[in-house]
Amino acid sequence: MYIAFEDINEHSDAWDVCIIGAGAAGISIAVTLAERGHRVLLCEGGDADYSERSQECYRGDVVGDPYIPLYGARLRHLGGSTNHWGGICRPLDRYDFNAKAAASETAWPIGRDALAPYYSTAINMLGQEPTPADYLIPEAGFKRIYFSLGHPTRMKEKYAATLSDSATLECCLTANLVALESQAGKVTSATFSNYRGDYRKVQARYFVLACGGIENSRLLLWCNQQLNGQLIPQADTLGRYWMEHPHATVGKALLFEPAALGLDDEYNVFLSPTADAINARQILNCGLRLHRMNAEATQELIDELADQAPTLAGRLRVWQAQGRVIHGAVLRAAWEQEPRYDNRIELSDELDKLGVPRSRLVWRQSELDRRTIRESMLLLGEYLRDNEVGRLQMEPWLAATPVELPSEGELAGRHHMGGTRMSLNAEEGIVNADCRLFAQDNVYVAGSSVFASAGHANPTLTLVQLALRLCDHLESRLTPNGAEAAQPT
Repeated sequence: MYIAFEDINEHSDAWDVCIIGAGAAGISIAVTLAERGHRVLLCEGGDADYSERSQECYRGDVVGDPYIPLYGARLRHLGGSTNHWGGICRPLDRYDFNAKAAASETAWPIGRDALAPYYSTAINMLGQEPTPADYLIPEAGFKRIYFSLGHPTRMKEKYAATLSDSATLECCLTANLVALESQAGKVTSATFSNYRGDYRKVQARYFVLACGGIENSRLLLWCNQQLNGQLIPQADTLGRYWMEHPHATVGKALLFEPAALGLDDEYNVFLSPTADAINARQILNCGLRLHRMNAEATQELIDELADQAPTLAGRLRVWQAQGRVIHGAVLRAAWEQEPRYDNRIELSDELDKLGVPRSRLVWRQSELDRRTIRESMLLLGEYLRDNEVGRLQMEPWLAATPVELPSEGELAGRHHMGGTRMSLNAEEGIVNADCRLFAQDNVYVAGSSVFASAGHANPTLTLVQLALRLCDHLESRLTPNGAEAAQPT
């Protein structure tokens, strides 16, 4: 049920878990634990619907490469950014959890098997369909991959009845985290503020921070600063290793044998390099998206080829006269970004209306980021040429040396990852393999901010799998025979 901000203190001794942030991760954890009978408080800083007073808290600076203004990159109200989610998802590849040859920092402390048991439930929560199995394209160094492209779920709508009627889940809107108190390795209370400047303290057995891939870092940086480093004593990596998925239109292709890639039957085909190709090329993961052109656009591409390769263009016209189907395709891409210490969220000198320092994003794409997309395109071009499947034309910016990434257009996927990195030890990250802060026995972080590396797949499915895994961990600690006595490591 919903409770008013003013009434929080009346319930302060009842909560097993306080979840801060009501987006994909926060709602997934809240409804799951409530269904298991645990008393849950879900605190959302925004209103039930979009409001300027809430969204304004997301204003911040960007330093480095051109990026989407932070104010418009995600949504700050009930349901979070699922309110504009496109509904595209797939799991990370198995090899995304391992160290890649080009960047050892891509390793996770868990493997994909740790998330596999939560795949079906996560898919159902997001209202998606399971994706078909990938398959290798012979001699290509690529596999054909699939995304779930179902109707996007709006979490606040799907779980509206649970949020309003559950006897064990209480949801409070306009409750913005502004401070934490910690003693002897445990957070003893969380302080929330509404937009009128009222404050309330919450006590719970466990706290879960689920505010997104920028806010998780911002709030922990602020709370740790207020506590003089008591919350996260080893904070060198806090806010660091922040990642995105760069997006761009990267070229065009003429396919003499469209069936080789599946473009004979489909209008959209997705490819990614194999693990062997990734390691051999010394790159990171990449998703290429081939969108079939109509007949007119294909013919324009053939005519354009006539000036560059008249002999090949002549062959194409002969094949067309013989009735052979040739398809053009526009190529778009989303690729993995290197996890780099210098890419980070930090605190600005400017405060928002709640008195919390605004975010400053420092974000630059590396030489490896550029190499990844260029080598992925070269790999595809070599396959098309060497197997007489087609020809590839890269965008001029990608064919240049050095590669000059676009400064306008799509730029990135609004996929905020990293900043509260999952790792094996406190020197290399912020949370352990259970998503718990290393120095606090009862504080966890949920969402894509814990990603150790990004792969190329949209992060929503993976972050919900992680959230459901966290539910099982919390369940083991909340039940009488659980691990309540566990100590920080």
